[in-house]
Amino acid sequence: MEWIKELLWGNGIGHSILILSVVIAVGIQLGKIKVFGVSLGITLVLFVGILLGHFGFHIDHNILHFFREFGLILFVYSVGMQVGPGFFSSFKQGGITLNLLASSIVLLGVATTLAIHFITGIPMATMVGILSGAVTNTPGLGAAQQAFNDTTGTSGETIALGYAVAYPLGVVGIILSMVIIKYVFRVNFDKETEQLQTEENKQSKGALPISLIVKNPAVFGKYISDLSGLLEHREFVISRIWHSDSHKIEIASAITVLNENDKIFVVTTDKDVETIKAFIGQEITMDRKEWIPTDSQIISCRIVITNP
Repeated sequence: MEWIKELLWGNGIGHSILILSVVIAVGIQLGKIKVFGVSLGITLVLFVGILLGHFGFHIDHNILHFFREFGLILFVYSVGMQVGPGFFSSFKQGGITLNLLASSIVLLGVATTLAIHFITGIPMATMVGILSGAVTNTPGLGAAQQAFNDTTGTSGETIALGYAVAYPLGVVGIILSMVIIKYVFRVNFDKETEQLQTEENKQSKGALPISLIVKNPAVFGKYISDLSGLLEHREFVISRIWHSDSHKIEIASAITVLNENDKIFVVTTDKDVETIKAFIGQEITMDRKEWIPTDSQIISCRIVITNP
């Protein structure tokens, strides 16, 4: 039974990993519970950690330092990878206004922190932690701890303490603010979702993928590039072709020749789909995965255009 005691109350690597695993697992499961339609989500992980710390559970300092730094690196890296590709292009679509608003929030938080520090006399290290927790800014906490350590040579435990105290109120405050705004301005989430969906449909112009089999004798022996003249003012792209003679799938190009009973994969719009089908041939049922055979070297990827 000694190993169980060491695992639960010791200082080793196994103990640290167990405590972290329990905190994460329990916090995620509790975060799924909704109260009046609202759940705290991943935030419950922090609350579970605070609770276990209150009951005397602790982790070796060096191991905790590694996990904290490693987790912060993963967090910042993931956010950067997600928003980085479209960051600079966003400045053309209201990004400057949003960044100015974000900067104003940060400056207002700093000003409020300085005012509370001078009025109450709370140490600045603690106030920096409170600032990070109040705006739920975990990278800010990491940066503050690193700066404090570089300046004083100590870890600054009060920074984390201030963060832990303010973070729950920051989360609850945001949720309450959203709920109050919803009822004050009578926001209907279903109506807002429907409106967003309508806007997205307008922007996408109804892009529609279909599979066709070539049946019109007028296009037999024609290059794909010839169809642009025959179907002027119609929006469509032929990306794949299945040759009826060789039974092979290839990427279609401008000089690809269409023959009878060839199958093609077309992307067009809602308003042009009937015209395309009537001119080329009948629509067939063919799963998109069938257009990429297992022995193919074709690679599919999504690309965000950021180069002006």
